[in-house]
Amino acid sequence: MLGSTGVVHRLLPRPRVRTRRYLRAGLSLEDFFDELNRRGVRYAVLRWFESLPAVEPGEDIDILVADEDMALVGTMLTSHLVAPSRQKFDVYSVSGLPGSDYRGIPYLTPALAAGLLDRAVLLRGRYRVPSPVDHFDSMAYHAAYHKGTGSGLPEDADAATPQVTAAEHDYTRVLSELAARTGLSVPLTLAGLDRYLAEKGVRPPVDTLDKLAESNGWLRHHLDEQFGPVDAGIPGLAVFVLRERAAHLADRLRSELLRQGWEPLETVEFDAETRARVAANVRGGNWNKGPWPVGGGDPVAYVVAYDLSASTPGGAATYDFDRVTQGKLAIRRRLLQDVPPGERYNPLHSSDHPRQALDYLAHVGDPGALVRVRVAIDEIAAQMVFPFPVIEEVVSLRRRAVTAVVEHPVFGACMCKLFYPSAHRFRDRELRARIDFAFLPEMPTLLAAGDNWLLTQRYTDTGEHVRRRLPRSRQIQLTPDSSLALAGMVRALNEKGAFLLDVSPFNLLSDPEYGLKVLDWEFLQDYPDEIPPVVDSPTVLGHPNGLPGVDVPLGVSTQGESARPAFHPVVTGVPRRLLLNWPGRLPYAVVEVGLLLGWLYMGLRAIARDTLRGGGRHARTARTGLRRFLVRVGDRRQSRMGARG
Repeated sequence: MLGSTGVVHRLLPRPRVRTRRYLRAGLSLEDFFDELNRRGVRYAVLRWFESLPAVEPGEDIDILVADEDMALVGTMLTSHLVAPSRQKFDVYSVSGLPGSDYRGIPYLTPALAAGLLDRAVLLRGRYRVPSPVDHFDSMAYHAAYHKGTGSGLPEDADAATPQVTAAEHDYTRVLSELAARTGLSVPLTLAGLDRYLAEKGVRPPVDTLDKLAESNGWLRHHLDEQFGPVDAGIPGLAVFVLRERAAHLADRLRSELLRQGWEPLETVEFDAETRARVAANVRGGNWNKGPWPVGGGDPVAYVVAYDLSASTPGGAATYDFDRVTQGKLAIRRRLLQDVPPGERYNPLHSSDHPRQALDYLAHVGDPGALVRVRVAIDEIAAQMVFPFPVIEEVVSLRRRAVTAVVEHPVFGACMCKLFYPSAHRFRDRELRARIDFAFLPEMPTLLAAGDNWLLTQRYTDTGEHVRRRLPRSRQIQLTPDSSLALAGMVRALNEKGAFLLDVSPFNLLSDPEYGLKVLDWEFLQDYPDEIPPVVDSPTVLGHPNGLPGVDVPLGVSTQGESARPAFHPVVTGVPRRLLLNWPGRLPYAVVEVGLLLGWLYMGLRAIARDTLRGGGRHARTARTGLRRFLVRVGDRRQSRMGARG
């Protein structure tokens, strides 16, 4: 039998390795440093080391360690969920390895950190500490970028000294004494320290400064003053960085950017010199594997891209910089979808906003790159002009087009869909749908068309097609009449040899006068060969069903999204085959039972997801088991209903 200690260790989750660590039980502070020295560990106590081994109650010891020695240090300093009453340390590695970083980035620039370790000296024959100049430099870095006004230093020579209550240390005094000791003449202001570190070449790159500025108000203001606003006058500009292990995915990245609504403007492949320069000046020089099983390698190429959602005045004025991160994460998931979990790596990084993008471009040594990018963006903007006065732009994903309510001289207020220069095939499909399938009741009325725009009647959505909303979700269930109307539409498409991907409940509306309408026809395509049974149509299934050369949207037709096609049994309440072959009106009582079972099924999934979200291995195992059980329940329910039909 396991002892009580064993039971506790089995039940409690293992603590994640963190920057904050504690001296191993039974080990004295002197023994710890003696062991580091005996084993030749490259380390340095960064500050407040003068009184070692005495440490003020509650104070931690900040220690910088070479990457290759982190594992050894980890045997003597341990992480704990509940803080023990032993000496605490904050442990930082040179490159900011996981569990030894500062808010996800290296604590110091790699150049400053590596030089500090190389020049470290022994204090009283036992404690490795920075040389006097490195001590000043690292303290200046800490005061300016980590503490900001919390250091008690004035912002500049003309600013008053900030009032800092209960300051832990007197940074002004310590820096003044170090400057006098080393013969340095540096203004002891935040701006003066920043200027000194920049001139010495140990200032962090712009993207690292931006991350530090998230918790440093002075630095945030200082960056705006020095480099201008984050949009740099070019909202929508971003640089995506491919790493070595993903070098073969450059074409795939450009394709995925287009699908996500970005226009790839230029690809810059690095020579050896550029590669080294970018590696040192982007992401704080941190290119380790991070939390991934495998390292992605150094940066090898840029893909400079423009978010087309910013190409209209309205889009530029309200641009959301989170779109860059969201797009990067979505593309990263798709690039890795065929990579086994144990072999996954980080293939892709990006600038967070245009100011960072300009800094990234500055490191490639090609002054003409930015000129070409600006010309390309101006050409796109020149084409993205609505043909009629805009009343308001409509919020949407904006992956292929921008929609606005416009004022037409004849039709009055109506909807205008303006397509991006790279999205003409989508405009052509939608125009073809409005003409060839105008007889369908669900087709929005086309009023006019131009080279890159379509004008549609403006409808009012009453929501009459919605039976109920699914639990803890934006997704809905449809009324039986709406489901039957969509079944008639898909049969008509199939008879003409066409199918429509992305028939989502989110693309439906119900007008009080004109009834149910399907809004998005950009993925109307023809079967390349023979026409399958309607139940096997991609319109119904929500995916290409193995057809070659099909243009696939992001959303309900891909596995990574949570939306369900409008023909899914959870949405309609009946199996697809029954819906598409029912001779008349659906029996409402049967449909309602199916809808309620679907609602219950989705509710159980939501509860299970919320209950088991997070946790360790046991929670993941339970979540997987419950998911399989719910899937089996759903399959059996659909089979029984199919048999009754």
